[in-house]
Amino acid sequence: MKRFLLGLLALLPIGCGNPALDVRIEALGDEKPGVEPGEYHRPGQPCVLCHGAYYGAEPEMSVGGTIYATPTQDTPVKGVRVTMIDAQGDARTVTTNCIGNFYLEKEKWDPLFPLHAEIEFDVPGTDGLEKRAVMATRVNRDGSCAGCHEGAQNQGSPGNVYCALDSAGYDFPEPDSSCPGVP
Repeated sequence: MKRFLLGLLALLPIGCGNPALDVRIEALGDEKPGVEPGEYHRPGQPCVLCHGAYYGAEPEMSVGGTIYATPTQDTPVKGVRVTMIDAQGDARTVTTNCIGNFYLEKEKWDPLFPLHAEIEFDVPGTDGLEKRAVMATRVNRDGSCAGCHEGAQNQGSPGNVYCALDSAGYDFPEPDSSCPGVP
């Protein structure tokens, strides 16, 4: 019996999980009070960290992120069209919600990295003027925009993904209380 139990213990994996990912997930902290988990929660955080194969939150995502008005302004932008093109030329376009979030479910698109990324948005206060921005580098391995684009620009981050360099001439509206991402 003792050998049997020792044999069972030997089948158990030594050291579960990935400590580096566990620390990153724990550092995200609690949910924002008044905002339920869903497509409107945690703007600006690395979506695929939790919504990937490791942590298993549903839905599993291949890519996800948040688009802001400017690099220094935490105003999320609704209605930005985000286009991702994988290494085989397979493209998908999604639109940001009222809190600036977007994502693609892995079940619907499992891209071959690296990815090309670009955004298009309607310039506020104009009659249909559109602006397009293309990411200069490729998305090589992490489908979470905030895996690299975290907070303000510094040595460790290119800064938030944004529509315009500054707010001059643009009047991006703040999300109001009708947006489920606003408590």
